Amino acid sequence: MAEPVITLSVVIGAYNEAERLPKVLLALGEYLKNLELAHEIIVVDDGSVDNTFQIVKNLSRDYTEIKIVRHFPNRGRGFSVREGVLQAQGQFILETDADGSVRNEAIKRFLEYFYSNPETDIIFGSRNLPESVVAVRQPILRFLLGYGFLCLAKVFLWSFEIDDFTLGFKMFRREAVQDIFLHQFDDKYVAEAEILFAAKKRGWRLKELPVTWDNDANSRVRPFRDSWRSLKGLAAVVLNGIKGRYT
Repeated sequence: MAEPVITLSVVIGAYNEAERLPKVLLALGEYLKNLELAHEIIVVDDGSVDNTFQIVKNLSRDYTEIKIVRHFPNRGRGFSVREGVLQAQGQFILETDADGSVRNEAIKRFLEYFYSNPETDIIFGSRNLPESVVAVRQPILRFLLGYGFLCLAKVFLWSFEIDDFTLGFKMFRREAVQDIFLHQFDDKYVAEAEILFAAKKRGWRLKELPVTWDNDANSRVRPFRDSWRSLKGLAAVVLNGIKGRYT
């Protein structure tokens, strides 16, 4: 008997997520099962030094749709997401965060939009549209630094079509993933901006839809450290663009 076609692959990069991830996976799994959707959940363990791997492995024994991929050493979120999406088997592929900050209800809406709009290749989840809901807000310093980086990235990459491309919640058609992530090089947080830049250069069609988002007080992002690293990452994307690596 032929294997069932997987409709949706969900890819989650995880580094030392033994505490947060089980709750997120159980809620996500229950939501997808209620949709009666053929799916897989790919967790990429990014060189964790806690028991993230063993916890996910244990969950996968009862929930066979969960798969765990592991590498050492820690490489960064961009590297982990790229590794996961290039192994995904779904017709649609969602990359999302281990903290579950975007409510799962967006998944059904995004899929419905794809079905009714065959011209769309990628959907970006957004916290900034009028219909978006920010249920738990960030501390003011993190908000200002994040907003500043977003504005700077728009200018550096000349990307004004999508307002909130740094949010780690994006859904792709399979053919778009297989092309874009072969032209995405940043291993850290600039990867989210680079996805947009590469998608535009490669000619894929984009859409932004609202989500409901909760700030996680235990976020791994460190505003000052990661702001400096992100600036260097943006410069690398611009240089790669000049070299023609996206076209």
